[in-house]
Amino acid sequence: MIVANVSVPLVGLVDTAMLGNFSNQIHLGAVALGALVMSASFWLLSFLRLGTTSLVGRALGGGRQSEAAGHLQRALMLGAALAAAVLVLQWLVLPLTLGVLAPDDHIASLATTYAQIRIHSLPALLATLAITGYFIGAQDTRRPLVIAVGVNIINLGFDILFVGVFRWESEGAAWASLIAEWSGFFIAAALLWRFLTPAQRERMRRWRRVGLRTGWRALLVLNSDLFIRTATLYAVFTFMAAAGGRISPLILAVNAILIQLTYLASYALDGYTHSAEALGAQALGARDVRGFHRATLASALPALAIAALFTAGFLVLREPILAIMTNIPELADATRQYYAWAAWIPLVSVAAYVFDGVFIGSGKSRPMRTMMLVAALGVFAPVYWISTTLADAPSNNHLWLSFMLFNAARGILLAIMYRRLTVRQDWVA
Repeated sequence: MIVANVSVPLVGLVDTAMLGNFSNQIHLGAVALGALVMSASFWLLSFLRLGTTSLVGRALGGGRQSEAAGHLQRALMLGAALAAAVLVLQWLVLPLTLGVLAPDDHIASLATTYAQIRIHSLPALLATLAITGYFIGAQDTRRPLVIAVGVNIINLGFDILFVGVFRWESEGAAWASLIAEWSGFFIAAALLWRFLTPAQRERMRRWRRVGLRTGWRALLVLNSDLFIRTATLYAVFTFMAAAGGRISPLILAVNAILIQLTYLASYALDGYTHSAEALGAQALGARDVRGFHRATLASALPALAIAALFTAGFLVLREPILAIMTNIPELADATRQYYAWAAWIPLVSVAAYVFDGVFIGSGKSRPMRTMMLVAALGVFAPVYWISTTLADAPSNNHLWLSFMLFNAARGILLAIMYRRLTVRQDWVA
């Protein structure tokens, strides 16, 4: 899962690299803005994968294979409905959003065209999310890796063809991503069909059975909590970028580099988040509370080691990393001033990542949602407001201090909730 997760950003990176070599900064900027909107859509709707893993894992842990297939069917139906809604609204939302984000009308037009092409891959992306959630819930992480690698290889091939050979520029990058993401869906569907038992395949064929009319409440409640949690996290990251831009354009660029480092570490640590989801869900499905706690420990210890390695690596390799990220002396010097914040983030955040997986897998989405809101509104926002109010002017140190305490608070609050639910023996209630 670590390898699969780290490969996720490669679709956007390949688009950027191809345009950086075969096009110009206008098309490169358009793709960056269009990809930003697509990433927001993907991130905010990622609850579909999380909720599917939780429900499927607990059903399979309890030996209810037909019920697990039913959860997947409902997730696919929900994904299709969400994709249809987005596709209807995109003709209004995309031009307005990119018109605000883009620095001029030409870039806004190119970015809108890019996003309107790629947005048609959303049905495939959401279906692939649901199928990936099923695989993780079944503790199969090799197939998600095959899907991710397949998407990236196909995207690279069509990028070379459309951008490098045909010179379609930003539109070529969009079409390459669209084809790759739909190909990923067909790969996922083929792998799923071979993975399912004959009884589950029969269940999947019978879409109009009575069983699908029920069971929606658990799916919708879980996914609504996960959506609020994810939207809150996305809002914090968005505020980081916006607040940095208000300080100065240089700080905006500095934070763009530092946030990319935190993303890299977070994708790796998410591997153990998925481990906690899958192992914990199956243990609770079998009503094995001791096994659930062992799964939590088994996920937490290596995650802590990985986080420590990332922090140590970031600190030791600061200069080589900065040399890769920028060749602008002024930007490199400014990044050095704040680099330690990003370097320590993996170690400070590791508890939040692991406990996210624990609470998602157990289906305890309500306390996880609440603790995310408390950390954002009760820690991040007040710390930033107080620190900037007491100072003469907003500083990037205030912003990163708020972000650091936000991540620490998430882990601490979820640890408190974990202990409370354990004492109350409420994990399988």
